[in-house]
Amino acid sequence: MNRCALHGILVALAAMSFQVGAEEPPAIYVSPEGDDAHTGVEEKPFRTIARAQESARALAASTNQGVTVFLMDGTFVLEETWRLDARDANTTYRAADGARPVVSGARAVTGWAPDENGRWKAQVEWADFRQLYVNGKRAQRARGPAPENTERFGDLQYFDGDAGHFFPDEKMASWRNPSDIELGYYNSWAHMICKVRSITAENGRARVSMLQPWFMLASRKEGVQATTPAYVENALELLDEPGEWYFDKPARSLHYLPRDGEDMTVAKAAVPVLETLVEVRGTLGQPAANIRFEGITFADATWLGPNRIGHIDEQANFTFAATNIFERDGNLVNVHNEYIKSPANVVVHAGHGIHFEHCTFTRLGGAGLDLETGSRDTVVSRCRFFDIGGSAIQIGDVLAPDHHPDDPRLIVRGNRILNCEIHDIGVEYQDSIGVFAGYVCDTIIAHNHIHDLPYSGVSVGWGWGEADAGAGGYAIPYKYESPTPAANNRIEYNHIHDVMLRRNDGGGIYTLGNQPGTIIRGNHIHDNTVGGGPGGIYLDEGSGFIEITGNCVYNVATPMNYNNRCQNCIETCREHDNFFGIAPGEEGFPEAIAQRAGIEKL
Repeated sequence: MNRCALHGILVALAAMSFQVGAEEPPAIYVSPEGDDAHTGVEEKPFRTIARAQESARALAASTNQGVTVFLMDGTFVLEETWRLDARDANTTYRAADGARPVVSGARAVTGWAPDENGRWKAQVEWADFRQLYVNGKRAQRARGPAPENTERFGDLQYFDGDAGHFFPDEKMASWRNPSDIELGYYNSWAHMICKVRSITAENGRARVSMLQPWFMLASRKEGVQATTPAYVENALELLDEPGEWYFDKPARSLHYLPRDGEDMTVAKAAVPVLETLVEVRGTLGQPAANIRFEGITFADATWLGPNRIGHIDEQANFTFAATNIFERDGNLVNVHNEYIKSPANVVVHAGHGIHFEHCTFTRLGGAGLDLETGSRDTVVSRCRFFDIGGSAIQIGDVLAPDHHPDDPRLIVRGNRILNCEIHDIGVEYQDSIGVFAGYVCDTIIAHNHIHDLPYSGVSVGWGWGEADAGAGGYAIPYKYESPTPAANNRIEYNHIHDVMLRRNDGGGIYTLGNQPGTIIRGNHIHDNTVGGGPGGIYLDEGSGFIEITGNCVYNVATPMNYNNRCQNCIETCREHDNFFGIAPGEEGFPEAIAQRAGIEKL
């Protein structure tokens, strides 16, 4: 064969290789207006995501290629949780060009009719729910302030003790469905919710007995306790403000007092009924890998845990467990602070390389997004989180498999939260966090805009030093000699302002425990003074081996706050070259830091 012929064959082969490499992945289309009997092409899209997912799995298996599923415009109402696993590897779920697809777990409420006192009423089929949206706007469950002169009573030594409050007006004893009523408590950083068990009339007062063991735990847990109730919620007798609602569970009747301008004959009312909207679940041996979500809105899911047992918050929306308890200085403590995470409505469990790009998380009753148990290298980029009951993003957890895993594959590591906007979250639980990270490593939280939050903006670490090697200064049943996985985390170039609007003892950035190699760098933090302090960068108990540099912090109670109780970890931290207390317009204000922090322009 001559040189020219060989050259021609090589050129042809190169061209073929280029064409193969340049091919677009197979595409499937799905539309709320489609038909599952269709073929899934753009002109004949499927109707449900479940059908599109089934087709994508089959196509990927037959072609050994990644598949792109295009979600066309409209709302996809899920009948059940959208579940993905290792079979969905290398699949992208993407908004079609110009489309704004919404994945929803809500059900429409219809058949409204006039009720008493200006209210409207509708019969519904669902056994329980916790949120109502009217024309896309969250409504408030019927609520009123608790009277100031309540009096506590009862036995708080035992799980089944009769305990609660005397309320001054015995008419409360005639309220319907007392076991559905909740009392809310605020104390410093915590927001606790306890459920009523029963109400009886006694000597001209209402004797409000609370559901146990949760009331005892809320009253005796370490940290801050439930003492005097701030509000009473979920009683028809409290439904007196426009935008409030009440669900009578035995009667399956929903009552609502419309806001100005709302016509219930044409209004769009909906209740979220799914507690998990989307779940990406792999296993340690077979993780769910390389699944992408682009341009999708995740909306309309609930969390019914507080309806069942209340919300006994310890901190950051982690709640007290009724097991694994010991007593310390008269208070009850979960061993090694192994509290229970309030779950998210979108979950990644043992996922590797999962991507959320340009997605929106909204109208959610739990947290927004969980990255848990063995999740690695997930990227959440240019997403928006708002109108969320709990925290926006939760990375990792705080239980024994998290602080001392017996399998390194359990460690949550290498995840990145980049260029996201997080605001107006914690609308039901004021102890919520913008981005929470537990015992995690190699995590990057960077270039995010976090604002208008009730509590802290970013919280990284856990344990108050108790789970660290050798533990801290607290009396605990046993100690570990090895460190936790928490290390090499980066919180940098975020713009965090107008947080700490409701609760106290938190900050723009808050840490706990030893975290070798962790850097807090270049963040722009300001105007966190409305609710409580310290408000700036807060290295709480056990925080060690952290570098704090290049941050600009002003208009907060304390720009740099240490709590060195029980451990002398301050000596292990390196704080240098920061700009504390210097506001815009003042000499020395670092314009470059202010411009760089926050969401990067596309």
